[in-house]
Amino acid sequence: MKKLILILAATLVLVLGASGNFREYYGARGVAVSIADNNSSYIAFECPEITLYLQSGESSGVISVRNNLGEDAELYFSTPDDILTFTNPTFLYAGEEKLVQAEFTGDQGEYTIPIDIEAFWANGSARIPACSVKVVDPLVKISKILFEGDTEVPLFEREVWTFRILVESKIGGNYTILDTIPAEFEVLSITSSSGSHTEHHPGVGRSGVTKIVWEVHVEGSEFMDVTVATKLNPAGKQEFTSPGSYNLNDGAEIKGLGIVSNPIIVNAVRGVNNGE
Repeated sequence: MKKLILILAATLVLVLGASGNFREYYGARGVAVSIADNNSSYIAFECPEITLYLQSGESSGVISVRNNLGEDAELYFSTPDDILTFTNPTFLYAGEEKLVQAEFTGDQGEYTIPIDIEAFWANGSARIPACSVKVVDPLVKISKILFEGDTEVPLFEREVWTFRILVESKIGGNYTILDTIPAEFEVLSITSSSGSHTEHHPGVGRSGVTKIVWEVHVEGSEFMDVTVATKLNPAGKQEFTSPGSYNLNDGAEIKGLGIVSNPIIVNAVRGVNNGE
């Protein structure tokens, strides 16, 4: 329910709900607008709940914002000591939502970084303490790169992919890398620049996943290349049998550190030979 309160002077007041959203302001027209029993917020925002692993100079989406003011707005973002650097301003049309990117400029370590928003629109402005994002610049990082194979493939046809697991360490050390290949795929080959690996098949027959364990010493960077292919399912049909998105593999993990790479995702679609 909207409630209008006449005031004598144009003053700026912020009221933050439990979600940290901007719900009230005093605008230039001299009215205070308050929203009750409404999940909408004039400037809604959300920070990712996951930890972002970034090195200095790397960028990532750090805050999602939505303009519910009913008019266009310009948003300016800032953090203490500019440890996250934004390309200001961000322009949002009425009703528009964006994931805003920022560049991390900190040193090695773990940070919880509060983000402030300054919003301007035709009938007012507001300075909004927003949410916080957790950023870690790790001494070691892991990533995946797809070298061969398509990310969009037809149903019922055998497909082959090769991807690389890349581990980079600033100080050097011994690491155990864990990865899981889902049951839709078979592992054709694994080669690595260093270290040793083992494969485990905890499932039964064609329905089992493949667990890869890679023991490696890293001074700078090391990699493992894995080639996989779609396989026959327990009914004897060539995967994929249903359209949709599939993880070619899960995110590879550095055991004991909680550092996980990106997964590689492929999309199975109907083609001219399978019912489109």
